[in-house]
Amino acid sequence: MTYKINVLPSRTEFNSEEQQSLLSAALSQGINLPHACQNGVCGQCVATLRSGSVKPVDNTNALALTENDVQAGKILLCCCQADSDVTLDMPSFAGTKNQHIRTMPAKITDLNIYHEVAIMRLALPKAPPFVFYAGQYVDFLLKEGNRSYSIASNPEQTQQLEFHIKRRENGLFSSQLFDGRLKVGSIIRLRGAMGSFILNTNNNPLILVATGTGYAPIKAILHQLVNEQSTRAIHFYYGNRYTNDFYDDAALKELLDKLPNAQYTPVLSRPDATWQGKKGYVTEHILADYADLSAYEVYACGLPEMVLSCKTALTQHAKLPENAFFSDAFTASQAV
Repeated sequence: MTYKINVLPSRTEFNSEEQQSLLSAALSQGINLPHACQNGVCGQCVATLRSGSVKPVDNTNALALTENDVQAGKILLCCCQADSDVTLDMPSFAGTKNQHIRTMPAKITDLNIYHEVAIMRLALPKAPPFVFYAGQYVDFLLKEGNRSYSIASNPEQTQQLEFHIKRRENGLFSSQLFDGRLKVGSIIRLRGAMGSFILNTNNNPLILVATGTGYAPIKAILHQLVNEQSTRAIHFYYGNRYTNDFYDDAALKELLDKLPNAQYTPVLSRPDATWQGKKGYVTEHILADYADLSAYEVYACGLPEMVLSCKTALTQHAKLPENAFFSDAFTASQAV
């Protein structure tokens, strides 16, 4: 059955089928509603249910909502599907006039393997120019299904996009990349740009947090800050298990060197005897360095466990306002 969805105050309308999340229904029709993680962690796709009824999508959990939020009628669009025609209140969505979702072919022009991560670059059609905001992602459209990856590129250089692909056992996309079925010269289709993990335009000091290939959208954000010649205070905490998991160190340090007030703290959870840096987990080092984050904004990208623990710790123990924490949590099924 097909239901009609109305989003206020923008008066945006779209259809949603049974067994389809409200968010995926909107995205499939080119409506880029605010979102990031697509799995209930980041809270970006929150809306208030004004009329109609919804039910949970199987295998999802609206972790970003509190009991008070639920009592107030708030839902996460990635975790709900329509059970009737629905009207939603979503003031954070300005409407469809600024959407840039496109479907297009792209050619793999460069592919470098660093331990368990591939840095892949894709050339796009020259016209019309592709537009994205630092922190957004695209879907790779495969015969077997779609996979989402954050863009790591400079948003001012959009004829070629950079992606960081983690090798996953039996991964739908990564397996084809690492075993050679996809290689330089291969053509793939992508759809984007999507997502709301986007840097706010203010002068607040920043804490950037990433683990693994969660570094990719952070790299794009650092490019943006360099483009803006930003003088904001920036501290990037990057957590990994092993030394060779820091797969893009030279490019990262080059970006940080162009930001006059940037600091960098790499952290290893399973260091060897030669490691001289910080050990443990990124959250504990942020807490050790900052007792008061009341004036800061935090942008975190990585696995849901890291994102949730980081938000909880920083809001409860470092005075970070809840509305100053922005995240893009991802699961293996989204990016494999």
